[in-house]
Amino acid sequence: MSDKRSLGYYLQGVQHFGITVGDMAKAMEFYTEVLGGKVAIAGDGFYGEVIQNTCFQKDYLDAIAQGLNPKTVGVPNLVPGDEEVLDVRFVSFGNTVVELIHFRDAKLNPNAPNFCGKIPSGVGYVNAPHLSFHVKDDVDLNQFAIELEQECQNRGINLVCNRIITVQTEAERQKVDPKYNANKFWADEDYFVEGYSDLDFGDFSGWSLFYAKGPNGEQLEFNQVTRGAKEKFMGAQKAYNETNGTNYKWPIDSVPVADMPNG
Repeated sequence: MSDKRSLGYYLQGVQHFGITVGDMAKAMEFYTEVLGGKVAIAGDGFYGEVIQNTCFQKDYLDAIAQGLNPKTVGVPNLVPGDEEVLDVRFVSFGNTVVELIHFRDAKLNPNAPNFCGKIPSGVGYVNAPHLSFHVKDDVDLNQFAIELEQECQNRGINLVCNRIITVQTEAERQKVDPKYNANKFWADEDYFVEGYSDLDFGDFSGWSLFYAKGPNGEQLEFNQVTRGAKEKFMGAQKAYNETNGTNYKWPIDSVPVADMPNG
């Protein structure tokens, strides 16, 4: 009997495609004005240890292991808030979302260039985009990260999920408490992170995610959209439908994960 199984029943499609941009103003003009997308949620100047580790933990560890300055391989320092920061825009196209992400000098505004200069382009080379899968609302995202790594390990697939607390080695990463697998933008008593979980996340309240590196080094994300964030995304989807004559619907968990076959 095979010990391999599909984890597809945890998912409800692709939630968004992320694109790292060097010029946020031009990107917004193109995706919202030219192509007609509708902004769901947006935020500027994100920084801190949790954000840094969520986005860049494996990249950071790989750089340190090779004796490299992480910034030379495209890893900003988002921890202190006075070096680089992150700006994000989620733009709905009804059936899916495009996320525009932008890393810049903290002393400059969101229209500043990307912190490390021109982003390489070309389908045969670039690895800057990321793909985010939409995880069902009733799934424990922290546990899912563990199961995903284990399933990939069973298959000989090298997939690594970032943790949200700082570690210095791969061995430390593997020993992190499961509560630190996913970045949750709300205060969950079971997964509370001191000094972070009780922040005011504004329109992002209800968003949660973890980043992972796929078998070819591709950047993957697995996220949930709940609470206030879900209302914002559904509102943007409705606005897109009304403008463009479409009838896209928000995914609904028709069958609880607990009732799905394990295989």
